[in-house]
Amino acid sequence: MSIASVIINKSARALDRFFDYLIPENLEGKIQIGTTVSVPFGKGNQITEAYVVGFPQSAQVENLKEIIDILDPVLLFDEKQFALIEFMKRRYFSTYLAALKTVVPYGLGLSAKRVSDKVLKGSTLAVSNAEAFDALEAARDKAPVQARIIELLMQNEFLANADIQMILGCTAASIKSLEKKGIIEPYDIEIFRNPVDYNHIEKTTPLSPTKAQQAAINRITETINAFKVFLLHGVTGSGKTEVFLQCIDTVLELGKTAIVLVPEISLTPQMIQRFAGRFGSRIAVLHSHLSMGERNDEYKRIRSGEARVVIGVRSAVFAPVENLGLIVMDEEHENSYKSQNAPAYHAREIAAVRAKQNNIPLVLASATPSVESYYKALSGKYELITLKKRAKEEANLPNVSVVDMRLELMDGNRSLFSRQLLEEIQVNLNEKHQTILFLNRRGFSTFISCRSCGYVVKCPRCNIAMTYHKNKDFLTCHYCGYTQRSLTTCPDCNSQYIKHFGTGTQKVEEELKTLFPEAKILRMDMDTVSAKNSHQQILEQFEKDKIDILIGTQMVTKGLDFENVTLVGVLAADMMLNLDDYRANEKTFDLITQVCGRAGRGVHAGRAIIQSYAPENSVLSLAKAQNYEAFYEEEIQLRKGLVYPPYCDLLAVMFSSYNDAAATNCAKRMAERIKKDLIGTVPIEILGPSPCSFYKINNKYRKRILIKCKLNDTIMNVLSSCVSEHYKTKESQFVNVSVETNPVHIL
Repeated sequence: MSIASVIINKSARALDRFFDYLIPENLEGKIQIGTTVSVPFGKGNQITEAYVVGFPQSAQVENLKEIIDILDPVLLFDEKQFALIEFMKRRYFSTYLAALKTVVPYGLGLSAKRVSDKVLKGSTLAVSNAEAFDALEAARDKAPVQARIIELLMQNEFLANADIQMILGCTAASIKSLEKKGIIEPYDIEIFRNPVDYNHIEKTTPLSPTKAQQAAINRITETINAFKVFLLHGVTGSGKTEVFLQCIDTVLELGKTAIVLVPEISLTPQMIQRFAGRFGSRIAVLHSHLSMGERNDEYKRIRSGEARVVIGVRSAVFAPVENLGLIVMDEEHENSYKSQNAPAYHAREIAAVRAKQNNIPLVLASATPSVESYYKALSGKYELITLKKRAKEEANLPNVSVVDMRLELMDGNRSLFSRQLLEEIQVNLNEKHQTILFLNRRGFSTFISCRSCGYVVKCPRCNIAMTYHKNKDFLTCHYCGYTQRSLTTCPDCNSQYIKHFGTGTQKVEEELKTLFPEAKILRMDMDTVSAKNSHQQILEQFEKDKIDILIGTQMVTKGLDFENVTLVGVLAADMMLNLDDYRANEKTFDLITQVCGRAGRGVHAGRAIIQSYAPENSVLSLAKAQNYEAFYEEEIQLRKGLVYPPYCDLLAVMFSSYNDAAATNCAKRMAERIKKDLIGTVPIEILGPSPCSFYKINNKYRKRILIKCKLNDTIMNVLSSCVSEHYKTKESQFVNVSVETNPVHIL
């Protein structure tokens, strides 16, 4: 009898290995890599779902159990996908099962429930915010799950019941109980199974490329049948998307398929319309706002070959397309391409593995490439292609100025807005042009403090200052979602001198409406786009010139291409420079350059105004000049001196526990083990253990060890062994340990 190795569908780390089973005669020849089977598992021979990953030749046959049956005739993954699973397990210190569930689209597995209803059952609050607060406080101790549901619905107009259960890990009974109490009520959400209405999208034809665009198209299409990584560095508005579209045209003519990755905030209706206008119903769209039914239907179209161009966010890199011919990754510098959940993969690395597997080109594109990618391009690992001018002859880069807000303050201006910015906004209103204002912080104020004793309202779960949201008069923790009433008296000294400090997008909106009562002003942040299609509706209004001023967070920095936008204002440019993160300079330069690039994309000249309390900072000066090359030269020298990526790999070993001492002790023991096994063996620097910058989130205390190294098999083996051994101990019941490779945030 033949033998099959399987992965058991159980998430315990102790089971993170292959298990061998005999293939019964009636299933010989029917089982392949990727087949889902049922097997007897454990001492009680519990019938368990498993996935076939190989057929060992030298395994011992004695005492092996037999596979019971095939559960699904459709293969869950193929050999290339399994190679990707193995890569992810080692590179990201994952389990086989976690990697498998990431690679395999949700809904294709037998365990996943398929959604076929045209109506999705949801819930919404049935009471006022004040009554909801009372119910929330009453339920915190006696019914904490119900309290979390109320909390969640206070932050969202409505949610699907399936999403509530998935987010909170609760049951339908908790939702039903709140319905019976009259606190929430059912809300049916209509499901549109096709995420794109192709009947209302105008078909478009290729534009005439500039010489630079044509050279880029020619170079990329020359290598369709060879593995090559290109870095397409083009200024904002240089026509990178048209290069993608014409390269994909060539790929489709050859009978191949393509994957186009974009950050979530760039996947605007405008972007989808552009691809659908060129390729019609041959595109499939994958993003987080699809219903489960829409997502499943799109995957069916991809697998059947009906959809030949997949455009989507990070997880679309795993799309199960056949005969892949090209992968494009737009805005490749974006942090959202790095998963924050295990396995913490980077889509850029996965895209490179898939491109190499299929012997095809990968195109990374950005106006502000990541420092790591530009370093690889200059060192010859990638091929650099540049687009130095905007594609439209009449469109030039905006004229950028920096305003010193210290001088504004000295002159008596205590407003959020400089006099120059207010004057330019009025000019735009007079000329019927549109304005975008960027502030990378939502809410009304960043914290509330007592002016008598200095008390600051902090989240009881995270020990982080809570953000005030004026429209609902509550405080929210943006890290764990904890919500409570705003304060009128200090809980420490009973003083009524409570003041709101800091600025968020809500406050900007309120002040602007006072200053410009005749203007049509709208805000776009996580608070205003939580409902399905709300993002699309805001942008449609903006495109039709129904909005004069659009205020937003990072959402307004990418993917917006509106010819009537002639003014951009950056309200607190130096806020991001003060983050405890070695990438702070890069993130600041990226965001300012990108948002300024929204202005002047048509016939009208663009202006951008950067407000800062540190205008002499070189990052702001270089962003003003939109000089990426000079910024890179300055930043790469800093990284080299401090030995940060790309001059090393950075590993973060994270420890979290409800018990501070348990997390500390576990981190100390593992640090000693790592030092013992690696120092003197490989070039390595081990920092910590130390508390994380945000040392407590959602009631869990957080410690970390930072490791600077060149990641190799020796280091991966030692760290994998440390984590595996930890999860064999009783301590693992109290302390969670994870390893992240090159984290984009080290807070």
